Amino acid sequence: LRRRLEARTTQDAHMKSHERNSRQRLAVSGVEAQEAEDNSEPRLVYDPGHPDANSEGYVAYPNVEVVREMVDLITASRAYEANVTAINATKSMHKKALEI
Repeated sequence: LRRRLEARTTQDAHMKSHERNSRQRLAVSGVEAQEAEDNSEPRLVYDPGHPDANSEGYVAYPNVEVVREMVDLITASRAYEANVTAINATKSMHKKALEI
């Protein structure tokens, strides 16, 4: 197993300023996702009695770090919550403005 990395950027980041301004007026935006594979070497552990050991007695374990993955998961979850809060605040402000 190899660790897979995912990067997300808004499409607005790749646009020229005049294109970005016209797109913001239309309230159209998007997200671009790219996936990459972590090419770091697997973690080698010396265990000659293991059935998956190579000829030198090393077992190759996945380069996935559970703690790092959990931190990334929590970070993404909190970013999503922050975005939802910002959207709800914007909707509330628009609603209040219409009441005036």
